Amino acid sequence: MEDATTERLDVPPAYAVVVDHLRRAIHLGQYAPGDKFPPERQHAEALGVSRVTVRGALRVLEGEGDVKSSRGSLGGVTVLGSTETRGQLVERLRHSIDDLLAVQEFRLANERLAAERAATRLTAEDLDGLERSVQQIASADGVGSFRQADSFFHLSIAGAAQCDLVRDAVEDGRAAMFLPLDALDYKLLVTETLRDHRRILAALQARDAVRAGRAMAAHIRRTSEQLQEILGDPEHGR
Repeated sequence: MEDATTERLDVPPAYAVVVDHLRRAIHLGQYAPGDKFPPERQHAEALGVSRVTVRGALRVLEGEGDVKSSRGSLGGVTVLGSTETRGQLVERLRHSIDDLLAVQEFRLANERLAAERAATRLTAEDLDGLERSVQQIASADGVGSFRQADSFFHLSIAGAAQCDLVRDAVEDGRAAMFLPLDALDYKLLVTETLRDHRRILAALQARDAVRAGRAMAAHIRRTSEQLQEILGDPEHGR
């Protein structure tokens, strides 16, 4: 039997690690369509890699249609939105509904735990940030601004849980659901997210861990039900 400590490691090239990092940042809503990445030199210094590595990663993302590079004084690297119609996305995702619902189960377990832990650990500053994100969702003027506020809310709760494993799990689940959530009706999504986030926030403000966990679980279950209804019915999304 081979000793696991001596198995050869498959280490990805540096540019591939940067690709994953930047794609994850987009999928977590840290960059919205139309936003620009920092200048190449600044980006390389922030990530602790060479400019050549950043350049290689950006070429990959541009080839995948995630970003667009332009020259000139107003140029740079701009994040692009999806070119798929909602109907095309629904049709594509219909074949992976079981996997998507499994991700939602993963999210439910980890985000419920995050909310329960955060309820007794949140600072006044954390609560102020969550309240602002709820207000930003109410005034969102498109998918990009909605995603940023929505992600901030969930990731702030995960951070306040004060457990790296929980925070990482919440990030993983949200990144995996980046595109699938576009299959939902946007206006309905905003309305229900706003209502659910207010309920979660009220429980967190009351420092009620049980109620916060239940409110978060109900929020994620509602999304799962909507996905199941839309992706399981060929008439939806047309």
